[in-house]
Amino acid sequence: MSKYLKLTLHLAELDASAWETSFEEVEDVLGLPLPGSARQYPAWWANQGRAQSLAWESAGWHTTAVDVERQKVTFIYVGDREEADAASVRPLTISDAKAGLAAHFGVSIESIEILIRG
Repeated sequence: MSKYLKLTLHLAELDASAWETSFEEVEDVLGLPLPGSARQYPAWWANQGRAQSLAWESAGWHTTAVDVERQKVTFIYVGDREEADAASVRPLTISDAKAGLAAHFGVSIESIEILIRG
């Protein structure tokens, strides 16, 4: 389970087109502190299929207006609400899992192998 799952669920339940929030509020939703890099580098908030960004992207959201100085970020809804069910989040694909693991461990996606035993 991703440590960012609570953020995914929170965003999936929001009935809004944007959520302007502070890093502290994001931490409250997560129930844990953001890594130091989230407070220093806008790139941490990029919509690029990394472990953290999969949390918002899988719920149909993107980040914009990242302000590390003021510790603020805006999430905007880019999904299709008619297709989305707020109670269910898009399942994690093998590709998403590999991308998230590669980002988390700082290795290439090609070096990640996932074995499914059945």
